[in-house]
Amino acid sequence: MVTFGTANYAVLLLYLAGMLGIGWVCSRRVTDSRSYFLANGQMNYIVVGVSILGTYLSALTMLALPAMSYGEHDWTFMVQLPFLVVTGAVVVNFILPRYRDAGVISVYEFLEKRIHVSARLVGSISFIIMSVARMSIILYLTALALHTATGLPLVGTIVVMGAIIIVYTWLGGIEAVIYTDAIQVVIFVFGAILTLFFILNRVPFDAFIAIAAENHKLRMFVTDFDPTKIVTLWLILETIFQTIRIYGTQQDIAQRFMTTKSTKEANDSVWIATLGYIPLGLLFYFIGTALFVFYKVYPTLHLPAKYDQIYPFFIVNNLPAGLAGLVVAAFFAASMSSIDSSMNSASTVCVEDFLRRFGKKQHSDAYYLARARLFTVLWGGLAILLALVFIKASYAQVLWGKAMGVSTNGMLGLLVLALLPGKVNKWAAGAGVVVAYAALFVMMASDVNYLLWPVVGNTLCFFVGLFLNPLFQAAETVTALESRIAKLEGEKTSTVPSQE
Repeated sequence: MVTFGTANYAVLLLYLAGMLGIGWVCSRRVTDSRSYFLANGQMNYIVVGVSILGTYLSALTMLALPAMSYGEHDWTFMVQLPFLVVTGAVVVNFILPRYRDAGVISVYEFLEKRIHVSARLVGSISFIIMSVARMSIILYLTALALHTATGLPLVGTIVVMGAIIIVYTWLGGIEAVIYTDAIQVVIFVFGAILTLFFILNRVPFDAFIAIAAENHKLRMFVTDFDPTKIVTLWLILETIFQTIRIYGTQQDIAQRFMTTKSTKEANDSVWIATLGYIPLGLLFYFIGTALFVFYKVYPTLHLPAKYDQIYPFFIVNNLPAGLAGLVVAAFFAASMSSIDSSMNSASTVCVEDFLRRFGKKQHSDAYYLARARLFTVLWGGLAILLALVFIKASYAQVLWGKAMGVSTNGMLGLLVLALLPGKVNKWAAGAGVVVAYAALFVMMASDVNYLLWPVVGNTLCFFVGLFLNPLFQAAETVTALESRIAKLEGEKTSTVPSQE
């Protein structure tokens, strides 16, 4: 293997120093918990939109998508991309304006206002679990890329990377997260384009298409209805359900909506993120196919065993010194843009949904700011530990899909119930969540594909809650009337003079 080299290390270290520098600059504007969580609602919508795009892209896109198209899945996952338009339309018309009008910092506070505090707890706890799992998988993937490119120890790389992200997120809060995410998007998109340029420069386009077609690497549609397989229809349904849930119920995304100056600007940031992902998703799927063709034309005996390592392997062995360092820095960028967001938003949830909500007494704002930074370190440290567990994982995209399906089951159903006119009965909503998890366990035991988990779970959660809501409300009304009648009768009895 080609050594990483001094020039590449210099580029990589310069990038990391720049991220820490941004964190330090933004820390000077952090004066209270609101500035730490919302940047005082003064962020530029274009920067916010690009940062949301960065959070959604992540290392799961930059490493896992090429791995999927390089491997046996070909272009089957590509059918998901156009349906992000549906996500954008739903979020800007039905979800985002409600959050802005409610003036919430934590999106799960909205669930309490519309349903009950128990719904808030379900939402916040599921988000924290999902965030830690996501941070861990992404941290592992990026460390794997660096390990492949440089030969540095995988465990040490995970620890050092995680520590750097913790430091600049701890310093600058959401403002540092947004600015670094936006810069990181530019870096890893440039790195991807650079990679594709070098591949196509070595393989003529007509030969590229011929080899890809011969090996069925352009296969996109799987016309099957087997619930245990990855097929086109399940991919489309999973995309619609999961992306609306991500943009509508995930604190790391929805928190950005509150950092803009108006609802219109927040809506524009959503469109930048959703529409921007479509061409970038195509780019990374195409890179996976391009890598497959490249190694058919230029075979090597030392290809990595894991498909997630193919992309960084190509970079360090084929790109010129300095440029390879830049693209490896892009792997860092893809990772950091998601991990820093999850760290900050998980700390936001802990402060807003637990400390402020359930604290026996209100403390000074400095107290909550200090606790927010403490939670940033806590969740970052836990993510580092779990990333070490994922070293034995195979397909990170599949692993992540399963983790997300379990930890966020029923959340979209809860949100849709909360958006209905009138307040939803807590028992009806709770029954919906219980049924959703019961269905999830049945699907897991029956080997139903993980793509269907959010579709079935959220649909059941919503319709069970919708059906039971009037029944529970009627029961509560009857109970309240009986209690009122009993009280009136008691008052009447106490006022009647005793007969002697």
